[in-house]
Amino acid sequence: MRDDLKAANARKAKKESKRPYEGHLQGILPVNKDVGLTSHDVVQRVRRIFGIRQVGHAGTLDPVASGVLVVLVGSATRIAQYLQEDDKEYHLTLYLGRETDTQDITGTTIDEADPSGVTLQELESAIDRYRGSFLQVPPAYSAVKRGGQPLYRLARQGQTVKADPRKVTIYSIEMDGWDPPRASLKVQCSKGTYMRTLCHDIGRDLEVFGCMESLVRVRSGAFHIDDTIELNKLRSGTAPEKWLLNAASGLSFPEFEPENADLAGLLQGRPVFWSGDQLEGMVSVVKNGFLVALASVSESEGKKVIEPRRILEPDLISM
Repeated sequence: MRDDLKAANARKAKKESKRPYEGHLQGILPVNKDVGLTSHDVVQRVRRIFGIRQVGHAGTLDPVASGVLVVLVGSATRIAQYLQEDDKEYHLTLYLGRETDTQDITGTTIDEADPSGVTLQELESAIDRYRGSFLQVPPAYSAVKRGGQPLYRLARQGQTVKADPRKVTIYSIEMDGWDPPRASLKVQCSKGTYMRTLCHDIGRDLEVFGCMESLVRVRSGAFHIDDTIELNKLRSGTAPEKWLLNAASGLSFPEFEPENADLAGLLQGRPVFWSGDQLEGMVSVVKNGFLVALASVSESEGKKVIEPRRILEPDLISM
């Protein structure tokens, strides 16, 4: 009986030791994701490292890709939708001569052609067509949902569902190398732009087919690959919370630190008067180093007010 009690207490202590930061742990963790891991794999590993379930990310990165995955810890998960709007930067390899069902090199080959006749000038001309804004059809194997189901799940069930075209913008696209049948590209683009589909479409335009061979996300919003940490380093080190960045650092909104009375009002969902210079738009409400809420500035009855839009830390005022 005593041994059973000791074992139960040991299990309880072990369980509690895995949750040392529960509560007001909050921050952004830019991770350098390895090829082969899903974004969910990374989230699960960060949960184990911090001993906290409230972990998410701000933009899926496919298993075939590596690079910047913006992981959100604690109440920072509540700003995911704002970070997902950020522009992205990629380095990728276009492979000509092969088309696959996933539009990347890991997929099943659908069609092949000899790309040896493609000239550098023809390739550059094809790439040039994708500068600016245009409609892009997301791939069948993607996280885009139809009827509440992600397309990749439907595709694995043998259902062919074509996604609706979406407006995307490529701000810049440069060819960094040409070693037939491979071309190295650097792309800066809006959210939701699929590099796999870009490679597929360029291949179709050249009438030799194409797919994406490799992909590195170099930047996601404010976070560059030079700012990231690898999971192995995070797991093997001590005090993982030291790698967390302030949650407000990923947002472009100006910061506002109110007095306690105004903060209490905001955290209770009430608007308060705004004395700042900003006339409209979003602000990050901060207190004691935490991002506690997102709010918007507007005018009401000739006076400027700040109204809460998303509350992250409702109990911080009582700390």
